[in-house]
Amino acid sequence: MSINHRAEAERCASKASYTSESGRPYNPEATDFYLKLATVHATLAAGEIAGADAMAYRHTIQTMRFALVRHVAEGLALSEGDEAHQHARGLAQYLDSVGLNVDREADAYIEDQLGWGSSRDAWMAPTKRRAKWDAENPCPF
Repeated sequence: MSINHRAEAERCASKASYTSESGRPYNPEATDFYLKLATVHATLAAGEIAGADAMAYRHTIQTMRFALVRHVAEGLALSEGDEAHQHARGLAQYLDSVGLNVDREADAYIEDQLGWGSSRDAWMAPTKRRAKWDAENPCPF
């Protein structure tokens, strides 16, 4: 069963606030006890928010990483001209240089999502790739 730490902190704080007409607590020991409980629950409630924020950041980072992988993979495999291909390859090289290597994920995306048998040719410039494919599969006419 999950505990709503914020609600518990408020409940304990309200119990700690019971005072007599003179403004003194009815039971100083109980007041101290409930204030400590309220502090613990408030701290736990703050940790839940931080944990939720961390999960949201992690999700955002994973989403952005997938977008980069997709952009690199589609730029390599689907570009018609050498210049567009070079931009995708340059982005992959830049990501490598800053410790965000996406080569393996881009290869998997090219093979799985784009239906290429091997992603090795996608890293070649389109003009070289076409020349290689034409040499491997000569036109019978």
